[in-house]
Amino acid sequence: MNVLIIGKSALAKAVTPLLDQHSITIVGRPEYDLESKYECNRIVRDYNPECVVLTQGTLDKDVWNNLTVNSTSAIYLISEFYKKMHSGQIIVVSSATVNWQSWPGADISRLVYATAKTSLSEFCRYMNRKNMPGESEKDISIQVYEPNNFVSKMGNNSKQEILTVAEELKMLIENPRISILQGLNR
Repeated sequence: MNVLIIGKSALAKAVTPLLDQHSITIVGRPEYDLESKYECNRIVRDYNPECVVLTQGTLDKDVWNNLTVNSTSAIYLISEFYKKMHSGQIIVVSSATVNWQSWPGADISRLVYATAKTSLSEFCRYMNRKNMPGESEKDISIQVYEPNNFVSKMGNNSKQEILTVAEELKMLIENPRISILQGLNR
């Protein structure tokens, strides 16, 4: 299968060796700026994947960048690839933070991140409802993965190894019938 991973994340790098039976392409910065609609359109134009995996994410202090990368551009890419594809999978890596968006004293950057990821997860849920089998819908699985914090640039204090998350992501790629996977156990 031809898999396009969007976001040159630690997770993208960790899952790639697990997918050796597939053709993997990873795109992101600096070639493509995911804060730009033009650049998102270039990604959609430049690639014809059977499976799209969005791993992009940032915990940026800049509210605009935080919302744009974590929600707006991801939702845009889902929508545009859905229009372009005839069948396949679109998998979005969201966050377990959708289960507790706020708490006393939460840092504003974390609150914005949680809000953006909640929006992204909800959009995927709505796409699944929209995409129920019928005459006008496509044979495209819309999947969302909400992992707990894992060791990466964004989660350097985590105790969960990235390999666990990469293995769960691989499971989604190999099981298009799973629509939501929450990794909350660690």
